[in-house]
Amino acid sequence: MHNLKFRILREEGERYGWGFILIHKDKLRNFLNELLRDRPKLKLLDIGAWKCMLKGWLDSEFPNRIEYVGIDVIDLEDRRKDVEFYVMSGDSLLFPPNTFDVVVYIETLEHIPNYVRALYEAYRVLKNGGGLFIQSVICYDKNALLDRTHLHVLHPVTLKRLLEWIGFTNIDYIEDNNFVVTARKSVKP
Repeated sequence: MHNLKFRILREEGERYGWGFILIHKDKLRNFLNELLRDRPKLKLLDIGAWKCMLKGWLDSEFPNRIEYVGIDVIDLEDRRKDVEFYVMSGDSLLFPPNTFDVVVYIETLEHIPNYVRALYEAYRVLKNGGGLFIQSVICYDKNALLDRTHLHVLHPVTLKRLLEWIGFTNIDYIEDNNFVVTARKSVKP
């Protein structure tokens, strides 16, 4: 069964051209700039990094300001090798609490079996005041159901409610076929 899952992931990745599917670049750029106002540098966790292509965009937009760490459930042969990368699942992060300034899910949250636990894990590994960025296909888009590796269909309004329940604040969203939700981990005195 384990090999079947990986085979399906690879097949769907090739079919849909997974890689760098950041539709809302301006939203991520603005969000990272907002976080950089409070810190000279950010440590960013890319959950579902696939080939770690986000690293190139980050380097061009924010030279020497973002320390990149990528994770995914499989390690591809053609993944960038010049990055810190770990094979692990987003719903079971092996990092200590308060490790990252930013956690991003770019078209990946819908692939994680226990996405609620994954969001709790993101909250746990974020530093106080850190940010969460989610981009996903909206539940009523046909692509939400076509990809066999999508285990959930998501909507920004219900995701916002869940993030509030977990403890995130300053939650904002853009409702689109590929929506964006941003949130912050509350700053605790």
